[in-house]
Amino acid sequence: MKTADVIVIGAGIVGSSTAYYLAKAGLEVTLIDRKRPVTGGSATQACAGGVRQQGRVPVEIPLAIYSINLWTNLEAELDEDLEYRQDGMTVVTDDEKQIPLLADRVEREQAQGLDIRLVQNSDLQRLIHGLSPHMLAGSYCPTDGHANPMRTVNALAVAAQRQGARLKWNCAAEGFVVENNRLMAVKTARGDLGCRHAILAAGYWSRAIAATAGINLPFQAHPLQMMVTARRPHELDQVLGWVGNGISLKQMPTGGFVIGGGWPGQANPQTYHTRLMPGSMAKSARTTVGLFPSLAGIPVLRAWAGIEAFCEDEMQVIGPVPGVDGLIFATGFSGHGFAIGPGVGCLLTHYLTTGKLADMLAPFSIERFST
Repeated sequence: MKTADVIVIGAGIVGSSTAYYLAKAGLEVTLIDRKRPVTGGSATQACAGGVRQQGRVPVEIPLAIYSINLWTNLEAELDEDLEYRQDGMTVVTDDEKQIPLLADRVEREQAQGLDIRLVQNSDLQRLIHGLSPHMLAGSYCPTDGHANPMRTVNALAVAAQRQGARLKWNCAAEGFVVENNRLMAVKTARGDLGCRHAILAAGYWSRAIAATAGINLPFQAHPLQMMVTARRPHELDQVLGWVGNGISLKQMPTGGFVIGGGWPGQANPQTYHTRLMPGSMAKSARTTVGLFPSLAGIPVLRAWAGIEAFCEDEMQVIGPVPGVDGLIFATGFSGHGFAIGPGVGCLLTHYLTTGKLADMLAPFSIERFST
C-alpha cells in the first residue's frame, strides 16, 4: 500500500493551496481528485473570484485579513499570472434604511483592523464611475479585489508538484480506513493510500466521505451559476456588490464582466451534472444593469454552474476531527472560500508542522455541532 505523510482530498482552492504549502514545508504530500482541478460541477466553477475581507462574520475577519496578505505576493511566489487585482470592493445600497446598518458593519470591521470606510452620495459616484445614480452609499475596502479562480487553482496544483507533491487525478476518494480511532488510509477508486494525516477538502462530496468514518457533516448542495459578458473597454476597477440583491460584478483584465453573487442553477451532485436556469440568468442580468447601467444590451457570451457546499450555519468546517486521530477537515466553505483558501492552507501546514492550531481557525471546528 502506497503511503504519504499527508493525503489532501480535493484539488480546489483549499486543497491545492494546502498541498502547495505542505510540500513547500517539506512534507510528503499526495493531492488526489476525482478528475483534475476545475473540472465541471466543482465549487471552483461556482466561484466569482472575489478576494474580499469585508462582509464576513466577525470570527472570519482575522482569517480573511491574514489570507489577503498572502494574496499580495502569490503571483510572484507561484510565478504565474492569476489576474489578481487589488483595486478594492464596494458594497452599495440604494435604500436609505440600509445606510445605518452598513455604517454599523463598517464600524465593527474597522474595530477588527480592516481598512474600510463608508462612502456616500457624490463621493460614491466619484469613486465608481458608471455606478447607477440611484446608489446612495457603500462600504469601500481598498484592499479587497479579485482573481481568476481557474488560473489560481491550476497554478497552485502545479506549484505543489514543483515542490515535490504527488498529484493523482482520476482518483476519487471513497472513504477512510480507521483502526482504534486512528486514521490508517484513504480508500480510493484506485486502491487504498496509507497516510499519517488526511485533509478532507472535497466540498459537498466531503459529506459522503466523512460518513465512512461515522461523522455527519451538515452540508447541502447549492448549485450556483455564473455569467461572463462580451469584452468591453476597461470601465470598472473594483468589485461591486449590492446589498440585498445578490450581485458580485467585476471586469476581468480581458474586458469581460463576470456576474455572480449566488444565483441558483440546477444540479445532480451524484453525477456532477449541472444545468442553467434561464429565469435566474435573466433576473441576474436585469439586476446587474440596475447596478451598472452601461451594461444594458451587452451580450452574455458564456454561462455555467458549479456545486457549492453550504454548511448548516454557512461557515466552513476546519481543523482536526475529535475521535479520528490524523483526520483534518477543510471543507464546507458556503460560497466564500476562494479568498481565504491560501490562508487556510498555510495555517493547516503550520498545524501539521508544529502541532499548534492557530486561534483564528478555532471557531470553525466540527465540535461546534457536537450539541
